[in-house]
Amino acid sequence: MRRIPQIAAPTRKSYPSDLRDTEWEVFKALLREPIGFGHPIKVDLR
Repeated sequence: MRRIPQIAAPTRKSYPSDLRDTEWEVFKALLREPIGFGHPIKVDLR
């Protein structure tokens, strides 16, 4: 028995607030790089 149920459709629908690739590139340039301590980033910030 699995503890985590399988997802029927692993892709998610897009929302009106989602960024386009060109918008994300502009926004990504504003994000700071990790300083070097703490846990590594494991999630996609986009």
